[in-house]
Amino acid sequence: IDAFKMATTVKPGDVQEHQILAELYESTERFDEAIGEQRTILQQDALRIDPYRALYRLYLHKKAYDEAWCVAAAICFMKKADEETQQFFNDYKPQGMLAVKGKVSNDLWLKHLFHADLDMYVSKIFEMIAPAALQAKIDILKSQNKLPVLDKRFKQDPASSTVTFAKTFGWAAQVLGITAPELYVRNDLQGAITPAPAIPPASVAGQAVLTGFQPEELTFICGRHLASYRGELYIRNLFPTQVELTMMLFAGVMLVDRNAPAPADMQAQIQQTAQHLAKYMQPQQLEGLRVVVKKFMESGAKVNIKRWAQGADLTGARSGLLVCGDLDIARKIVAADSSLPGDMPAADKMKELLLFSVSENYAQLRKALGVAIGD
Repeated sequence: IDAFKMATTVKPGDVQEHQILAELYESTERFDEAIGEQRTILQQDALRIDPYRALYRLYLHKKAYDEAWCVAAAICFMKKADEETQQFFNDYKPQGMLAVKGKVSNDLWLKHLFHADLDMYVSKIFEMIAPAALQAKIDILKSQNKLPVLDKRFKQDPASSTVTFAKTFGWAAQVLGITAPELYVRNDLQGAITPAPAIPPASVAGQAVLTGFQPEELTFICGRHLASYRGELYIRNLFPTQVELTMMLFAGVMLVDRNAPAPADMQAQIQQTAQHLAKYMQPQQLEGLRVVVKKFMESGAKVNIKRWAQGADLTGARSGLLVCGDLDIARKIVAADSSLPGDMPAADKMKELLLFSVSENYAQLRKALGVAIGD
């Protein structure tokens, strides 16, 4: 074991060394370490079936039945299950919506639900400037006569609504511990569900999500959409493109550090944006921003906005999967997405969701919601 541990540090990308080490751990009943090695192998190739089969076996050895069931679900999703695995999956597969007993706390979001590619300093800068950015966006749209009109006749209260989408929306918000935006349901509008720049925040559901979906499919759609109302991610509802996000990030930094470096080709626009944002920033937000920018600069001020935006997308997809609990539903919705330049392809998103579905993070979240087998 020691020899192969050393070999994996010398050649961390060598799958065979990790595989031998995993087998050695398993043969000496060091199951947690064997699981760790199998996870490392999976990171190299999310569609490789052998690590899933090994994880399933290891979790059963440990009597970790919910983790074993999640791996069985992944194997069945990949259509690689034998009869016993398929039976175990079928026996515990939820019928309809998940019978949730808990909710996702802020701590659980930070530790287990946010994707690792979400740089938290960048996210916190966005969170601090989001209220000012929202007010600025509303004023700009007003001046251009482009501000969407939110007709109160179409507003739904999820607690009392008879509309399936509205009820599901309210349920998913409670499970995810998110203050739900106001919801407007419009059968007369094309499209799915979109955020509307408004105070208080609002979302408009169009025809595309109001018919043709089962409630458990709607849970994925609602869960994913609601994740974008987390403070760290909300800015993407207002400024979805990478160019806009880059400009907003550096404008946020410039608000408290005028000499901070910024992309040369966007310098003038960033200065202009920072001046505009300054009119709407509250003293408390500015103070919070100053603290975060200082930490951001001390950490080297490295940023990859494309990666951050993809991380935000994947966090939304994780939230959808958590509240629906079904990989096939996730694939159906993700495959139908329209995409912006720089977005991750649907197939890559599903690989990420597959890995998440057999991760320790997912297992901890399921326990917290009270949906784990045995709860």
